[in-house]
Amino acid sequence: MSCHRRLKKYLSSLSVLSSRGFTLMELIIVMAIFMVVIIISSQVFNKILTISTQQTKSSESDTQGVIGLEMFRMDLEHAGYGLPWMLSFPAEFDEAQGVLAPGIDTTSFNDKYNTSSDINKVPRAVQAATSTTDHRDYLVIKSILAGMSDTTKKWAYIDGTDSVSKIKIWETTNYAATDNFVANDRVITIDSRTGRLVAAIPPENDASYISTNAADFSYTITAPDMTPPAAFQPKQNNDVFVVYGVSSSTDLRVPYNRVDYYVKRPSSDSEMPTRCAKGTNGKPGTGILYKGVLNHSDGKFTEYPLLECVADMQVVFNVAADGVNGVDVDQSGLTGLSAKEIRQQLKMITIYIVTHEGGRDPGFNYANQTIMLGDENVGRKLDLKTDIVGSDDYKNYRWKTYKLVVIPRNINY
Repeated sequence: MSCHRRLKKYLSSLSVLSSRGFTLMELIIVMAIFMVVIIISSQVFNKILTISTQQTKSSESDTQGVIGLEMFRMDLEHAGYGLPWMLSFPAEFDEAQGVLAPGIDTTSFNDKYNTSSDINKVPRAVQAATSTTDHRDYLVIKSILAGMSDTTKKWAYIDGTDSVSKIKIWETTNYAATDNFVANDRVITIDSRTGRLVAAIPPENDASYISTNAADFSYTITAPDMTPPAAFQPKQNNDVFVVYGVSSSTDLRVPYNRVDYYVKRPSSDSEMPTRCAKGTNGKPGTGILYKGVLNHSDGKFTEYPLLECVADMQVVFNVAADGVNGVDVDQSGLTGLSAKEIRQQLKMITIYIVTHEGGRDPGFNYANQTIMLGDENVGRKLDLKTDIVGSDDYKNYRWKTYKLVVIPRNINY
C-alpha cells in the first residue's frame, strides 16, 4: 500500500471517531482521573505550603534570636564599664521604680538598699534573682554603655588643672566629629588612678554628707567652652580625670546606666504572637525576653522586646572566692557581695534561654519533656509540660536552647 493510501485511510478513521464522539463511560473515567490528579496536587501543595510556612517562621525565629542575643552579649561584656570604684560619700540615689516582671522586686537591685559591707554603696556591675512565681531568672547590668543614646559611647580626659583645664576635643583626622561631647550632654568624671567618682560634695570629701542630687556627681556640657565646673577640675598635674557621657538630654538619677533582662508574658494577649506556646491549667506559657532600659527622668523603664516565645532564662555565675579558682553558682552566688568583691570574684557568666522555633506543628513530636539548664547542681531542670505549657501540646513545638557564655571584659578595668 502506498504512503498516500495509508494516509487517506488514517484520516478516514479519525473522521469516523470524530463523528461518533465519546461515550458517557469514557467521560466519567476521564473526569475521575482529573479529580484524582487535582486531589493529589492539592495535598502536595498544602504540604509544601505548611513546610514553607514552618521554615519561614523558623528562619524568623533564628534571625530574631541572633540579633536579640547579640545585644544581650554586648551588655554582658560591657558590665561595669565606667562605673566608679569608690564614692567619697554614702549614696542614696533613687534608682529604679516600679515592677517589670512577676515575682521580682525591681527596687531590690538599687544600690541605695545595698546590704553588703560597702557603707558608701558603690554600684554593683551585675546582680540577679529568681522570680518567686515562675522561677525564671532576672538579670541586672550596670555600666555607662548600658544606655541607648550615642552619648554613652563618648569619653574624653581633662587637660590642665584648675580654671585652665579643658575637656579634650578629639581631632577629626583620627576621630569622628560625633566622638566629641556637645552641649547638653550629661557626664560624670572618674579619677582613673583610684576609680573615685569626682563629686562636688560640700564640704569637700565629707563622708557624712549623703548625696541624692545629680549636681553632686555630674554636670552638663556647655560647648564650645568645654571647661568643667570648678569641683570637677584636676587640682594637680598628675591627676588623670576621665569624662564619660551618660545621657544626651536628661539630668541623671545615678552616675551610670542600667538595663534589666527578664522574661514575661504581656498583660494583653494582642501583644503576644499567636504562634507562641500558651499556658493551660494555670501554667505561664511562653513569654517575651525583654531588655528594660532605666530612664533617668523618672526611674521607670523603657522596654524593648528581644526574643519571642521564651520558656525560661537561667543565669549561672562562675565565681572565684580566692580570685583564681572559679566555681559555678546560681543567681544567689552574688547576693551580699560588695561591688569590689564582684569585680574580684566574678569570672564568667553563662545564660541559658529556652524558646521554640516557628509555631505549633501537629505533625511534629518533640522527644523530651525536660530540658536541663546548667547541671544537676547549678541551674534548673525545666519541665515543658509541668512548668510551662500545662498539657501535652508541648510536644508539637520545636524547642531550642540558646547558651551565652560571656567573660565580662570591663568589670575589672
